[in-house]
Amino acid sequence: MKRTPLRLFLIYFACFGAGLVLAWIILGQVTEGVRAGNHVLLLLPPLGGMMLFHGLFPLISRLRLGLEFLAVGGGLLFGLGAVMAGAVWLGLLDPGTALVFWLAGTFGPGWWFMLSWAEKHGYFQ
Repeated sequence: MKRTPLRLFLIYFACFGAGLVLAWIILGQVTEGVRAGNHVLLLLPPLGGMMLFHGLFPLISRLRLGLEFLAVGGGLLFGLGAVMAGAVWLGLLDPGTALVFWLAGTFGPGWWFMLSWAEKHGYFQ
């Protein structure tokens, strides 16, 4: 199959969705611990989702990613998550709106970064 931006987007979308599903499953498993006051467990769902995404995406797309991809992706994921959590804590946003902003804020820039990375390294030739 020819390497096209649409194919790369579909792989990105599927891997992102799989990461979200895994994060949701992990969140369901750690809920009791969070209710008991172990708030550090809230780091596990995004870490699990990132692990799945960063493992699956290069394997399926055959696009080799560098460490800066992990740094930028992790910074985007956790940085925007911290900002949204702060906005909810301050009462500026409700949790549902913050989740939508977080999803849009990680998916869109992540795709832009992925596409520019692929073009820079000649993925589509």
